[in-house]
Amino acid sequence: MGMEEIVIFAIPIFTVLMAVEFAYGWFRNRNTYSLVDTLSNLNQGLISRLSQFVNQFFHIGIYTLLYHWLWKDYENPFWYSGWGIAVGLIVFDFCDYWFHRTEHESAIFWASHVIHHQSKHYNLSVALRQVSTEPILGFVFYLPLAFLGMPPQQLLLTVLVILFYQFWIHTEHIGKLGWFDLIFDSPSNHRVHHAVNPQYLDKNYGGFLMLWDHLFGTYEREVEPCVYGTKKPFESVDPLWTIASEYVSLYKTIAQTKGIRAKLKCIYKPPGWSAPDEELRQGTLSIHQSTVVTPQRATSSDFVSSLKVSVPSVYSDAYEWNATRVTVSIVQFLSVVVFTVLFLASEDTVSKTLGLQIIAAILGLCWGLGALMARSINYLQLFFINLVCYIVLALQLSAL
Repeated sequence: MGMEEIVIFAIPIFTVLMAVEFAYGWFRNRNTYSLVDTLSNLNQGLISRLSQFVNQFFHIGIYTLLYHWLWKDYENPFWYSGWGIAVGLIVFDFCDYWFHRTEHESAIFWASHVIHHQSKHYNLSVALRQVSTEPILGFVFYLPLAFLGMPPQQLLLTVLVILFYQFWIHTEHIGKLGWFDLIFDSPSNHRVHHAVNPQYLDKNYGGFLMLWDHLFGTYEREVEPCVYGTKKPFESVDPLWTIASEYVSLYKTIAQTKGIRAKLKCIYKPPGWSAPDEELRQGTLSIHQSTVVTPQRATSSDFVSSLKVSVPSVYSDAYEWNATRVTVSIVQFLSVVVFTVLFLASEDTVSKTLGLQIIAAILGLCWGLGALMARSINYLQLFFINLVCYIVLALQLSAL
Protein backbone atom coordinates (compact mmCIF):
# COMPACT_ATOMS: atom_id res chain seq x y z
CA MET A 1 0.00 0.00 0.00
CA GLY A 2 1.47 3.33 -1.07
CA MET A 3 1.39 6.67 0.73
CA GLU A 4 -1.58 7.84 -1.34
CA GLU A 5 -3.67 4.77 -0.49
CA ILE A 6 -2.85 5.14 3.21
CA VAL A 7 -3.97 8.79 3.19
CA ILE A 8 -7.21 7.93 1.38
CA PHE A 9 -7.84 5.08 3.85
CA ALA A 10 -7.08 7.34 6.83
CA ILE A 11 -9.49 10.15 5.89
CA PRO A 12 -12.71 8.34 6.96
CA ILE A 13 -11.02 7.00 10.10
CA PHE A 14 -9.88 10.46 11.17
CA THR A 15 -13.33 11.85 10.34
CA VAL A 16 -15.08 9.31 12.57
CA LEU A 17 -12.66 9.92 15.45
CA MET A 18 -13.12 13.69 15.22
CA ALA A 19 -16.91 13.20 15.19
CA VAL A 20 -16.66 11.02 18.30
CA GLU A 21 -14.51 13.63 20.07
CA PHE A 22 -16.94 16.39 19.12
CA ALA A 23 -19.96 14.37 20.30
CA TYR A 24 -18.25 13.50 23.59
CA GLY A 25 -17.31 17.12 24.21
CA TRP A 26 -20.80 18.31 23.34
CA PHE A 27 -22.38 15.72 25.66
CA ARG A 28 -20.02 16.67 28.51
CA ASN A 29 -20.56 20.39 27.87
CA ARG A 30 -16.85 20.73 27.05
CA ASN A 31 -16.88 21.32 23.31
CA THR A 32 -13.39 22.07 21.99
CA TYR A 33 -14.38 22.62 18.34
CA SER A 34 -15.41 25.67 16.33
CA LEU A 35 -16.49 25.56 12.70
CA VAL A 36 -14.04 28.19 11.42
CA ASP A 37 -11.06 26.71 13.22
CA THR A 38 -11.85 23.12 12.28
CA LEU A 39 -12.36 23.83 8.59
CA SER A 40 -9.21 25.95 8.55
CA ASN A 41 -7.21 23.14 10.19
CA LEU A 42 -8.47 20.50 7.76
CA ASN A 43 -8.04 22.83 4.80
CA GLN A 44 -4.40 23.32 5.76
CA GLY A 45 -3.92 19.59 6.21
CA LEU A 46 -5.13 18.82 2.69
CA ILE A 47 -2.85 21.51 1.24
CA SER A 48 0.05 19.98 3.15
CA ARG A 49 -0.61 16.61 1.55
CA LEU A 50 -0.92 18.15 -1.91
CA SER A 51 2.40 19.96 -1.40
CA GLN A 52 4.20 16.63 -1.28
CA PHE A 53 3.69 16.36 -5.03
CA VAL A 54 6.07 19.33 -5.31
CA ASN A 55 8.48 18.77 -2.43
CA GLN A 56 8.76 14.97 -2.71
CA PHE A 57 12.43 15.41 -3.58
CA PHE A 58 13.05 16.98 -0.18
CA HIS A 59 10.59 14.71 1.61
CA ILE A 60 12.31 11.45 0.67
CA GLY A 61 14.24 11.96 -2.59
CA ILE A 62 17.51 13.31 -1.17
CA TYR A 63 17.46 10.66 1.56
CA THR A 64 17.00 7.93 -1.06
CA LEU A 65 19.88 9.24 -3.19
CA LEU A 66 22.20 9.35 -0.19
CA TYR A 67 21.13 5.88 0.97
CA HIS A 68 21.82 4.27 -2.41
CA TRP A 69 25.13 6.12 -2.74
CA LEU A 70 26.20 4.70 0.63
CA TRP A 71 24.70 1.22 0.49
CA LYS A 72 24.03 0.59 -3.22
CA ASP A 73 21.27 -2.03 -3.41
CA TYR A 74 22.02 -3.63 -0.05
CA GLU A 75 19.24 -3.65 2.54
CA ASN A 76 20.09 -4.77 6.05
CA PRO A 77 17.39 -7.26 7.18
CA PHE A 78 17.88 -6.00 10.75
CA TRP A 79 15.70 -2.96 10.02
CA TYR A 80 12.75 -5.21 9.17
CA SER A 81 13.01 -7.26 12.37
CA GLY A 82 11.16 -6.43 15.58
CA TRP A 83 14.35 -5.09 17.17
CA GLY A 84 15.16 -3.12 14.05
CA ILE A 85 11.75 -1.46 14.00
CA ALA A 86 12.10 -0.58 17.70
CA VAL A 87 15.61 0.83 17.24
CA GLY A 88 14.41 2.72 14.17
CA LEU A 89 11.61 4.37 16.14
CA ILE A 90 14.00 5.42 18.92
CA VAL A 91 16.70 6.78 16.61
CA PHE A 92 14.13 8.52 14.41
CA ASP A 93 12.58 10.08 17.51
CA PHE A 94 16.00 11.41 18.54
CA CYS A 95 16.47 13.06 15.13
CA ASP A 96 12.89 14.31 15.22
CA TYR A 97 13.41 15.83 18.68
CA TRP A 98 16.26 18.01 17.42
CA PHE A 99 14.39 18.95 14.27
CA HIS A 100 11.31 19.90 16.29
CA ARG A 101 13.39 21.83 18.80
CA THR A 102 15.17 23.69 15.99
CA GLU A 103 11.78 24.60 14.51
CA HIS A 104 11.03 26.49 17.72
CA GLU A 105 14.48 27.96 18.24
CA SER A 106 15.33 29.17 14.73
CA ALA A 107 13.29 31.79 12.87
CA ILE A 108 13.58 30.24 9.40
CA PHE A 109 12.36 26.88 10.68
CA TRP A 110 9.64 28.48 12.81
CA ALA A 111 8.32 30.22 9.68
CA SER A 112 7.04 26.86 8.46
CA HIS A 113 6.23 25.15 11.76
CA VAL A 114 4.20 28.05 13.18
CA ILE A 115 1.20 26.90 11.12
CA HIS A 116 0.74 23.88 13.37
CA HIS A 117 0.56 26.10 16.46
CA GLN A 118 -1.79 28.83 15.24
CA SER A 119 -5.06 27.25 16.34
CA LYS A 120 -6.51 28.64 19.56
CA HIS A 121 -8.27 25.33 20.13
CA TYR A 122 -6.86 21.90 20.89
CA ASN A 123 -8.58 18.92 19.33
CA LEU A 124 -7.96 16.12 16.86
CA SER A 125 -8.38 18.45 13.87
CA VAL A 126 -5.29 20.37 15.05
CA ALA A 127 -3.25 17.19 14.50
CA LEU A 128 -4.12 17.47 10.81
CA ARG A 129 -3.09 21.12 10.60
CA GLN A 130 0.20 20.16 9.01
CA VAL A 131 2.98 22.13 7.36
CA SER A 132 3.59 22.36 3.61
CA THR A 133 7.16 23.73 3.55
CA GLU A 134 8.68 21.71 6.41
CA PRO A 135 10.63 19.13 4.34
CA ILE A 136 12.53 21.78 2.36
CA LEU A 137 14.98 22.31 5.24
CA GLY A 138 13.93 19.56 7.61
CA PHE A 139 15.21 16.65 5.52
CA VAL A 140 18.76 17.34 6.78
CA PHE A 141 17.92 16.16 10.30
CA TYR A 142 17.03 12.64 9.13
CA LEU A 143 20.05 12.00 6.90
CA PRO A 144 22.00 10.35 9.76
CA LEU A 145 19.51 7.48 9.48
CA ALA A 146 20.78 6.84 5.94
CA PHE A 147 24.33 6.48 7.29
CA LEU A 148 22.98 3.91 9.76
CA GLY A 149 21.49 1.98 6.86
CA MET A 150 17.76 2.50 7.41
CA PRO A 151 16.11 1.84 4.00
CA PRO A 152 13.96 4.68 2.59
CA GLN A 153 10.76 2.61 2.74
CA GLN A 154 11.47 1.84 6.39
CA LEU A 155 11.93 5.56 7.04
CA LEU A 156 8.56 6.30 5.42
CA LEU A 157 6.91 3.57 7.50
CA THR A 158 8.44 5.02 10.67
CA VAL A 159 7.24 8.51 9.74
CA LEU A 160 3.71 7.18 9.23
CA VAL A 161 3.74 5.32 12.56
CA ILE A 162 4.84 8.47 14.41
CA LEU A 163 2.30 10.67 12.59
CA PHE A 164 -0.57 8.29 13.30
CA TYR A 165 0.56 8.03 16.92
CA GLN A 166 0.58 11.80 17.29
CA PHE A 167 -3.02 12.09 16.11
CA TRP A 168 -4.58 10.87 19.37
CA ILE A 169 -2.50 13.13 21.62
CA HIS A 170 -4.20 16.26 20.24
CA THR A 171 -7.15 16.23 22.62
CA GLU A 172 -8.26 17.86 25.85
CA HIS A 173 -10.55 14.99 26.80
CA ILE A 174 -7.82 12.61 27.97
CA GLY A 175 -6.27 13.67 31.25
CA LYS A 176 -2.96 12.79 32.85
CA LEU A 177 -1.84 9.18 32.49
CA GLY A 178 0.62 8.79 35.37
CA TRP A 179 3.80 6.88 34.50
CA PHE A 180 2.87 6.92 30.79
CA ASP A 181 3.31 10.71 30.72
CA LEU A 182 6.88 10.38 32.00
CA ILE A 183 7.93 8.01 29.21
CA PHE A 184 5.81 8.75 26.15
CA ASP A 185 4.37 11.76 24.43
CA SER A 186 0.79 11.97 25.65
CA PRO A 187 -2.19 14.33 25.48
CA SER A 188 -1.03 16.02 28.69
CA ASN A 189 2.55 16.43 27.48
CA HIS A 190 1.53 17.68 24.08
CA ARG A 191 -1.00 20.14 25.48
CA VAL A 192 1.94 21.73 27.27
CA HIS A 193 3.87 21.87 24.01
CA HIS A 194 1.03 23.71 22.25
CA ALA A 195 0.41 26.12 25.11
CA VAL A 196 1.69 29.69 25.28
CA ASN A 197 1.64 29.94 29.07
CA PRO A 198 5.06 31.38 30.05
CA GLN A 199 6.25 28.24 31.85
CA TYR A 200 5.13 26.00 28.98
CA LEU A 201 6.87 27.79 26.10
CA ASP A 202 9.33 25.64 24.11
CA LYS A 203 8.80 22.46 26.09
CA ASN A 204 8.05 18.79 25.36
CA TYR A 205 9.44 18.41 21.85
CA GLY A 206 9.36 14.61 21.79
CA GLY A 207 7.18 13.12 19.08
CA PHE A 208 6.95 9.64 20.58
CA LEU A 209 9.21 9.51 23.65
CA MET A 210 9.83 12.00 26.44
CA LEU A 211 13.31 10.57 26.95
CA TRP A 212 15.10 13.34 25.06
CA ASP A 213 13.16 16.10 26.84
CA HIS A 214 14.23 14.64 30.19
CA LEU A 215 17.86 14.35 29.06
CA PHE A 216 18.12 17.82 27.54
CA GLY A 217 16.06 19.79 30.06
CA THR A 218 12.96 20.59 28.01
CA TYR A 219 10.39 18.46 29.85
CA GLU A 220 7.53 20.25 31.61
CA ARG A 221 4.56 18.68 33.38
CA GLU A 222 1.05 20.02 32.90
CA VAL A 223 0.25 21.94 36.06
CA GLU A 224 -2.22 24.66 35.10
CA PRO A 225 -4.80 25.03 32.30
CA CYS A 226 -3.24 25.56 28.89
CA VAL A 227 -3.83 28.57 26.66
CA TYR A 228 -3.35 27.71 22.99
CA GLY A 229 -2.20 29.59 19.93
CA THR A 230 0.93 31.66 19.31
CA LYS A 231 2.42 34.56 21.26
CA LYS A 232 1.62 36.77 18.29
CA PRO A 233 -2.04 35.82 17.64
CA PHE A 234 -2.82 34.80 14.08
CA GLU A 235 -6.37 35.54 12.96
CA SER A 236 -6.38 34.87 9.20
CA VAL A 237 -8.17 31.90 7.67
CA ASP A 238 -6.67 32.50 4.22
CA PRO A 239 -4.80 29.19 3.67
CA LEU A 240 -2.22 30.66 1.29
CA TRP A 241 -1.45 33.63 3.54
CA THR A 242 -1.20 31.20 6.44
CA ILE A 243 1.68 29.49 4.66
CA ALA A 244 3.40 32.69 3.56
CA SER A 245 2.79 35.10 6.45
CA GLU A 246 5.69 34.20 8.71
CA TYR A 247 8.10 34.12 5.79
CA VAL A 248 6.94 37.61 4.78
CA SER A 249 7.40 38.81 8.36
CA LEU A 250 10.90 37.31 8.47
CA TYR A 251 11.77 38.92 5.14
CA LYS A 252 10.69 42.33 6.44
CA THR A 253 12.80 41.86 9.55
CA ILE A 254 15.84 40.95 7.45
CA ALA A 255 15.28 43.91 5.11
CA GLN A 256 15.10 46.33 8.04
CA THR A 257 18.24 44.94 9.67
CA LYS A 258 21.63 46.43 8.77
CA GLY A 259 24.74 44.35 8.21
CA ILE A 260 25.21 40.90 6.67
CA ARG A 261 25.99 39.21 10.00
CA ALA A 262 22.92 40.71 11.65
CA LYS A 263 20.73 39.68 8.68
CA LEU A 264 22.00 36.10 8.93
CA LYS A 265 21.25 36.11 12.64
CA CYS A 266 17.67 37.10 11.87
CA ILE A 267 17.43 33.85 9.93
CA TYR A 268 18.93 31.33 12.35
CA LYS A 269 18.38 33.04 15.71
CA PRO A 270 15.12 32.45 17.66
CA PRO A 271 11.90 33.96 16.28
CA GLY A 272 11.61 37.65 17.16
CA TRP A 273 15.37 38.18 17.51
CA SER A 274 16.52 41.71 16.77
CA ALA A 275 19.95 43.35 16.62
CA PRO A 276 19.11 46.08 19.19
CA ASP A 277 17.96 43.38 21.62
CA GLU A 278 21.29 41.53 21.37
CA GLU A 279 23.31 44.75 21.59
CA LEU A 280 21.45 45.64 24.77
CA ARG A 281 22.26 42.25 26.31
CA GLN A 282 25.93 42.64 25.37
CA GLY A 283 26.09 46.11 26.90
CA THR A 284 26.86 47.89 23.62
CA LEU A 285 23.58 49.80 23.66
CA SER A 286 22.25 51.83 26.53
CA ILE A 287 18.79 51.11 27.85
CA HIS A 288 17.60 54.52 26.64
CA GLN A 289 18.70 53.80 23.05
CA SER A 290 16.74 50.58 22.80
CA THR A 291 13.08 50.14 22.08
CA VAL A 292 13.21 46.67 23.62
CA VAL A 293 11.41 46.36 26.94
CA THR A 294 11.93 43.30 29.09
CA PRO A 295 8.66 42.64 30.94
CA GLN A 296 8.47 41.08 34.36
CA ARG A 297 7.36 37.46 34.42
CA ALA A 298 3.59 37.48 34.31
CA THR A 299 1.48 35.36 36.59
CA SER A 300 -0.82 32.81 35.04
CA SER A 301 -3.94 34.86 35.71
CA ASP A 302 -2.33 38.01 34.28
CA PHE A 303 -1.30 36.09 31.20
CA VAL A 304 -4.72 34.62 30.52
CA SER A 305 -6.37 38.01 31.11
CA SER A 306 -4.00 39.66 28.65
CA LEU A 307 -5.29 37.38 25.88
CA LYS A 308 -8.89 38.42 26.36
CA VAL A 309 -8.85 41.08 23.68
CA SER A 310 -11.19 41.76 20.82
CA VAL A 311 -10.55 39.60 17.78
CA PRO A 312 -11.69 39.81 14.18
CA SER A 313 -15.29 38.76 13.70
CA VAL A 314 -14.36 35.51 12.00
CA TYR A 315 -13.10 34.13 15.31
CA SER A 316 -15.59 35.91 17.55
CA ASP A 317 -18.38 34.08 19.35
CA ALA A 318 -20.66 36.78 17.97
CA TYR A 319 -19.80 35.85 14.39
CA GLU A 320 -23.06 35.17 12.59
CA TRP A 321 -23.27 31.69 11.16
CA ASN A 322 -26.62 31.23 9.51
CA ALA A 323 -27.69 27.94 7.95
CA THR A 324 -26.75 29.05 4.44
CA ARG A 325 -23.22 30.06 5.35
CA VAL A 326 -22.66 26.86 7.31
CA THR A 327 -23.98 24.70 4.47
CA VAL A 328 -21.99 26.47 1.76
CA SER A 329 -18.77 26.33 3.82
CA ILE A 330 -19.15 22.60 4.49
CA VAL A 331 -20.01 21.84 0.85
CA GLN A 332 -17.02 23.90 -0.26
CA PHE A 333 -14.73 21.94 2.04
CA LEU A 334 -16.19 18.60 0.91
CA SER A 335 -15.47 19.57 -2.70
CA VAL A 336 -11.83 20.11 -1.72
CA VAL A 337 -11.75 16.67 -0.12
CA VAL A 338 -13.32 14.95 -3.14
CA PHE A 339 -10.95 16.50 -5.68
CA THR A 340 -7.95 15.88 -3.42
CA VAL A 341 -8.84 12.19 -3.13
CA LEU A 342 -9.34 11.93 -6.89
CA PHE A 343 -5.93 13.48 -7.44
CA LEU A 344 -4.20 11.27 -4.86
CA ALA A 345 -5.66 8.18 -6.51
CA SER A 346 -3.68 8.99 -9.67
CA GLU A 347 -0.76 10.95 -8.20
CA ASP A 348 1.89 8.37 -9.09
CA THR A 349 1.05 8.42 -12.80
CA VAL A 350 0.25 12.09 -13.42
CA SER A 351 2.80 14.34 -15.13
CA LYS A 352 4.28 17.30 -13.27
CA THR A 353 2.60 19.84 -15.53
CA LEU A 354 -0.83 18.25 -15.26
CA GLY A 355 -0.42 17.68 -11.53
CA LEU A 356 0.48 21.31 -10.88
CA GLN A 357 -2.58 22.49 -12.81
CA ILE A 358 -4.84 20.22 -10.76
CA ILE A 359 -3.24 21.34 -7.50
CA ALA A 360 -3.58 25.02 -8.50
CA ALA A 361 -7.32 24.52 -9.09
CA ILE A 362 -7.76 22.74 -5.75
CA LEU A 363 -5.86 25.56 -4.04
CA GLY A 364 -8.36 27.94 -5.63
CA LEU A 365 -11.16 26.03 -3.90
CA CYS A 366 -9.22 26.10 -0.62
CA TRP A 367 -8.72 29.84 -0.91
CA GLY A 368 -12.43 30.30 -1.69
CA LEU A 369 -13.33 28.49 1.53
CA GLY A 370 -11.08 30.73 3.60
CA ALA A 371 -12.32 33.89 1.87
CA LEU A 372 -15.94 32.87 2.44
CA MET A 373 -15.35 32.23 6.14
CA ALA A 374 -13.58 35.59 6.44
CA ARG A 375 -16.44 37.26 4.53
CA SER A 376 -14.00 38.81 2.07
CA ILE A 377 -16.06 37.42 -0.83
CA ASN A 378 -19.78 36.86 -1.26
CA TYR A 379 -21.66 33.83 -2.58
CA LEU A 380 -21.71 35.09 -6.17
CA GLN A 381 -17.96 35.67 -6.20
CA LEU A 382 -17.42 32.22 -4.70
CA PHE A 383 -19.62 30.76 -7.44
CA PHE A 384 -17.43 32.20 -10.20
CA ILE A 385 -14.21 31.13 -8.44
CA ASN A 386 -15.59 27.60 -8.13
CA LEU A 387 -16.80 27.59 -11.73
CA VAL A 388 -13.30 28.30 -13.04
CA CYS A 389 -11.74 25.73 -10.71
CA TYR A 390 -14.33 23.06 -11.57
CA ILE A 391 -13.80 23.56 -15.31
CA VAL A 392 -10.03 23.21 -14.92
CA LEU A 393 -10.42 20.14 -12.70
CA ALA A 394 -12.94 18.49 -15.02
CA LEU A 395 -10.66 18.97 -18.02
CA GLN A 396 -7.47 17.88 -16.29
CA LEU A 397 -8.87 14.95 -14.27
CA SER A 398 -10.55 13.59 -17.40
CA ALA A 399 -7.10 13.43 -18.98
CA LEU A 400 -5.78 11.06 -16.31
